[in-house]
Amino acid sequence: MNNFIKMLGVLAITVIIPLLVLLGIWGGILPQSLQVDIGMFGVIAAIVIIVGGNLYLMYDDIKSGRYSKK
Repeated sequence: MNNFIKMLGVLAITVIIPLLVLLGIWGGILPQSLQVDIGMFGVIAAIVIIVGGNLYLMYDDIKSGRYSKK
């Protein structure tokens, strides 16, 4: 039962809440300032994830010596 509750929580966070936010934006229920804030957060989060992920992967390659001449 514990794993089932965790699965429902993950589904709520990853599917249901973003879907409700998108429907609120599409339906015009959310104020425009909140819509802009959500959009800005999405863009900033995407940039951070892409750049941060690439930097982490480069650091991991350097640390492991993947490209060093042997």
